[in-house]
Amino acid sequence: MTPTTTDPTDPVSADLEALRTALATHQTPPAVELRLQAAFAARQRRIRSTSGGSAWLHGVGEWFAPGSAIALSLSLSAWLFFAAPPAAMVPSALDRAAPTASSDMPFIALRPLEQLALEPNPRLIETSVPKMMLAELGVTVNPDVAGDQVRAQLLVSAAGQPLALRFRPTPLISH
Repeated sequence: MTPTTTDPTDPVSADLEALRTALATHQTPPAVELRLQAAFAARQRRIRSTSGGSAWLHGVGEWFAPGSAIALSLSLSAWLFFAAPPAAMVPSALDRAAPTASSDMPFIALRPLEQLALEPNPRLIETSVPKMMLAELGVTVNPDVAGDQVRAQLLVSAAGQPLALRFRPTPLISH
């Protein structure tokens, strides 16, 4: 216990300070500590002997618990990684907007998927966007053609907010 500063006007503080001073001179005899340690060790031996051999099982559990926890977390992570993505579970707004779209290109969600699922009447708009927009989405774009246009489909909410974007493939020109 560390000494603390006391308020001399507080009677409780003065009594506590007197008690601290009186107890500072007392020490526990070393024999008491030895007897307590021996009693604790005897009690532990008694517990182990009456457990009927399950003490070794408890020790084994201490060694295998971390490995089991790691294996379980890796299994759960793999299951979540390889399970169907959330976009596949909430395609309702995209399906309602373009049920006859024949493009293999997926939509890129611009809003949270929950907002896409709750949208009552999304509209699909064909448009052209600058290739620089691809760079904003993380696609590498050659700076020489950054100003060129790309065909795209925008999924737009009833309020006019863009919800998702899909780039349309350009037809190949054969010579």
